[in-house]
Formats: sequence, structure tokens, C-alpha cells
Amino acid sequence: MKNSLYKKSACVVLFAAVILSSTGCSKFMEKIAADDASKTLTAALDAFYSDPVNGVADYDDSFDIPDLLEESMTFALAGIDGSTYEIGEPDVSKNRNTIKFPVTFNDVIEVADIPMGTEEEISDALDDCDREDIEIEFTLKNNKGNWEIDDMSELIDVFFAPYESLVFIDENGMPTSFNQDFFDECVVDTAWYDPLMANPLDNNSLQSPPAVIGVVYFDRPMYLTFTANLLKNGEVVQTMDITVDGGTIAYCEFWGSRYASGSYTMELIFDDGVVAVTDTLSVN
Repeated sequence: MKNSLYKKSACVVLFAAVILSSTGCSKFMEKIAADDASKTLTAALDAFYSDPVNGVADYDDSFDIPDLLEESMTFALAGIDGSTYEIGEPDVSKNRNTIKFPVTFNDVIEVADIPMGTEEEISDALDDCDREDIEIEFTLKNNKGNWEIDDMSELIDVFFAPYESLVFIDENGMPTSFNQDFFDECVVDTAWYDPLMANPLDNNSLQSPPAVIGVVYFDRPMYLTFTANLLKNGEVVQTMDITVDGGTIAYCEFWGSRYASGSYTMELIFDDGVVAVTDTLSVN
């Protein structure tokens, strides 16, 4: 009876030892895999901080940053230089072939609501921006013994994309480059004019007009040449260049054609970007 009890106890102890040994071995192997993967991720992030534009090419060949203005790129690089990163605890898959790491980037500039301004003014505005901690999860996969990072593009969203919205102006208040944010800010309104009375229409409708006049109002003097497209039922029917030399109105008078019944709109274009689009004009 005692021998039987001893045998059962010995089996229980032996079984527990096997389980503990197996669990410990699994944890040990996970740690080895995580350590190896962590070295790859650390090397990639260090390469990014050393050269934010080209440093990760060996780790993610699809990494392609936006085409920023020179001034914007300078501020973006300064923002990266002022941040740090910490790699968190790994999440290892059961087969240890996939490992996910949360990485916290500290002191990232929150680029938001930056008004257009000179380079110095924008620099001051960025200095006043809040700084935040942002977490990105990186996935690494084992490929024939080598750890590869699945995707690093979120670094672009965090450190480069926010600087695309910056608009720089010169001492006269005119942009040194133009983007949609600038035109969204400075376009006040659009209107259709009566071609005979030369004043804004009340109801955006005309009866067999000899000409069609669309107007775009700006909140500041412009020194640009725009392209104005007249569209009928969604199709471009006339195009003209409009030069605004120190004025606040782009006056676009289309004539020399028969303006048959239909729905007309006008779009003002600059450098392939849409500056403004009018409401619909009904011609009867």
C-alpha cells in the first residue's frame, strides 16, 4: 500500500517537473527570439534617428517620405532630433515566428493649427506646440533565421506628414510656395455676375446670356496668374488665364461662345490645384 502511494507521488512529482521544464524551455526560447528581434528593431530605429530620410532603406524599402519644402524638412528633422524612443514588452506568437513590439516615441511635437507666417514666426509657433508621447506597434517576422520589420510607414505619419501643412510667407505677406491650405484660408467667396449690369446675380440664373462671368474674392492682394475653367454639365467648355496683379478679385469673363441651356460651374486653378469652385449657374 505504501509502495503504491510512493509510486503515485513520484509520478505526480515527475509530471510536474516535466511541465515546469517544458514551460521554462518555451519561455526561454521566446526570450531568445524576442532579444534577437529587438536587436533588429533597435538597429532600424537608430538608423532612422541617424538619417531620418534614408536610414531605414535597409529595413523597409517602401519607406517614402513626402516631398516637403526645404524649410518644412528642416523643422521636421529638428522635431525628430528632439524626440526619443522606448521599446516595450514583446508579444511573441506561439510559433515564435512573429513578434510585435510597442514603441513609445517621447516628446513628439503636435503640429496643429500653425498659421501661415515667416520662417521665424512658424519656428516660434512650433516651439509653442504641445509635445506628446505616441505609441507605434512594429511587427517583425522571421524569414529563414533573419528578423524583418513588416512596415515602418507610421514613422512618416508621425514625424513628416504633419509638416506638409506649413505655409511660409515673405515680408509682404505672400507665400513663398503655394498649397491648398493657403488658398482655403485666403478665398473669401465666389459669385456669378450679370454680364449686362456687371453686378452679382441674386439667384444664379441667366436667360440666353451673351457672356458668363465668374468671380473669386480673396482676403488679400494676389500677384498670381490663374487658370479659369468654365464647365457645362461637368465638362470643360472654355479655359482662360486670369492674372491678378495686386488685386483681391479674380474676374473671369467668358465670351465668344453660345451659352446654351445647362448647368455651369467655374473652377479657378493654380499649379494644377483647385483654388475655388463656384456654385452652379443655371442658364435657360
